[in-house]
Amino acid sequence: MESIEIESKANGIVIEIAMDTLPDLANITGWQANSGWFYITLYRVSGDSASLMPTNLAHDILDFQIIETKESLQLGIRLNETIENHEFSQGKNTNTLVASLHYSTEYLAQLDTIKQMELGQIKRRLSSEFKNWLYFTGTGLGITGLLNNSNNDVNTQTIIGIGILISTFILDKI
Repeated sequence: MESIEIESKANGIVIEIAMDTLPDLANITGWQANSGWFYITLYRVSGDSASLMPTNLAHDILDFQIIETKESLQLGIRLNETIENHEFSQGKNTNTLVASLHYSTEYLAQLDTIKQMELGQIKRRLSSEFKNWLYFTGTGLGITGLLNNSNNDVNTQTIIGIGILISTFILDKI
């Protein structure tokens, strides 16, 4: 192992591990401990823990440790939030291992940015074609009703036309 870069995202943590040779993905495991630590174990990987220690940790990372054994190197990350899902992938054309650690969906639902997105709320709006048709129909009925009126009383056709115009205007503004 040559270097470790940790980046905090809204939905979790991304860890990029530069290596001289990439291990088989079957030799990499990760799990969430009940203590709040998330561990990544890299079997048959070695490195100098003192030089690999990241200098700047994101605010949501409480602690970070590197544990060396004869057979493996283990990274421990203590976080405010638990990791619900994780995945490991290899960088294209580089000797980089990428660990994507994802927070729980319950945590993500509480984020202000997610709340501001108004997900799941259906915005019902009149299509412009339908709205124009309603305005045209209401105007046509209202004018026809006024022209067909011989005794200067408001007839049913005029009332319906004005009703369509008012209803369409109100629905358009809501």
